[in-house]
Amino acid sequence: MSRSRPSGPISHSRLGSSMGVAGATMLVLALVAGCGGGGFESTDSSDPDSGSTGTVRMLVNITPNLTKSYWKGLVAPFEKANPGIKVQIDAPTSSDGGVDTTLPQLLAAGSPPDVVEGSHSVKVLPQLRDLSDLTWAASAPMADAQRRDGHLYDVAIGQQAQSLIFYNKTAFTKAGIDKPPATMQELTADMAKLKKAGYLPMQTAGEWVTQAQVMMLFDATLTADDADWFRKAADGKQSLSRDLGPSLALYKSWLDKGYLDKNALGVKYPEGESEFLSGTSALYPMGCWFVAAEAQAKKNFDVGVFAAPQLNSSNPPRLAVTPGANYRIFKASKHQSAAAKLVEFLTTDHAAVESQLKQDSSFRTGYPYQLSPLADEVQKLFDASKDNQAIVGSGEYQMPAGFEDAENKEIQSLYTGADPATALKNVDNWLKAQPK
Repeated sequence: MSRSRPSGPISHSRLGSSMGVAGATMLVLALVAGCGGGGFESTDSSDPDSGSTGTVRMLVNITPNLTKSYWKGLVAPFEKANPGIKVQIDAPTSSDGGVDTTLPQLLAAGSPPDVVEGSHSVKVLPQLRDLSDLTWAASAPMADAQRRDGHLYDVAIGQQAQSLIFYNKTAFTKAGIDKPPATMQELTADMAKLKKAGYLPMQTAGEWVTQAQVMMLFDATLTADDADWFRKAADGKQSLSRDLGPSLALYKSWLDKGYLDKNALGVKYPEGESEFLSGTSALYPMGCWFVAAEAQAKKNFDVGVFAAPQLNSSNPPRLAVTPGANYRIFKASKHQSAAAKLVEFLTTDHAAVESQLKQDSSFRTGYPYQLSPLADEVQKLFDASKDNQAIVGSGEYQMPAGFEDAENKEIQSLYTGADPATALKNVDNWLKAQPK
């Protein structure tokens, strides 16, 4: 099953934006007072940093596929190999169920976890341990891309491919399309054929999906001449109006021609996914985590995938990638050695890595797993792109906090009559106003 929202995300921030937390003050008080009633407080009184004893608290994402029982099973071999160390799995408690919205509550209560999984918040960086001195961390996937000012705070198990377009193979056959498009112009022509064949050409949705899909569709164009486009954009050295302008104009033409549902803003993410899997729409731009949902869906057609093409080129597009399932260690942890042992196990043990990749549909060259024919297709795209990738939503490539929401507002305004040039100018002005 898919995440309720991707990690990284979608993270040009990412898998992602965070919402305000109602009742945070009461929750903080409850955590402080709840020493006997559960919560997050550890009663561990063992040698705090022997590396062989202690309770390591790990805050993790809980989703339909990443259940608490899954996490407990994942760390069980580690606990067996290290009998003096217990791993306590903590679930998010914020109103939106997010790790990054739970962390401020725990920090305010003076109760940070030892380890956190799936956090992308830059606000907690001063409180994270620099992992640069750990050889296994420095050699993890995308380690260099995740550095900030030379410091490494995140260790990932693999990567998530963002710029993918999934397609209904039966729809392509009925529309007379014999191969995936190599350019955006070919994609546009194919959508005309798909509409004529009775399909909604491209499935989208409201919420965060609108903006995320635009970036998935056009990441390859933005990075065609510069794989570092997102890092430079985060520093204010790139212009969305200039570099995304022609792409967004094309997107608006799709909307005007009915290739996208003009009422899609009222469609929620799970509903959009279900619509595509029902066979009513033909194309679905989404990240690689979709393969888990596709593998479990009952349908009467096969799904294929191709990398989003470039706007004006048939050259192989860069595959936009972001870290999958990253781990962080807090400096306040009294169990630094045990916490480091745990994260090393989770990111280097072959069985543990393979399990996480499969469970949340991330990918890593050299770690193929059996899930579905569609997962195999994504793995092939990923392996073929290893020397032609663009990094998004990570380290110095991460856009300022709030970027997704600001851009989403402007992209969604296209559905109510706004023009692309004005929308992108507004986003550029927002970026200029952010502190550098």
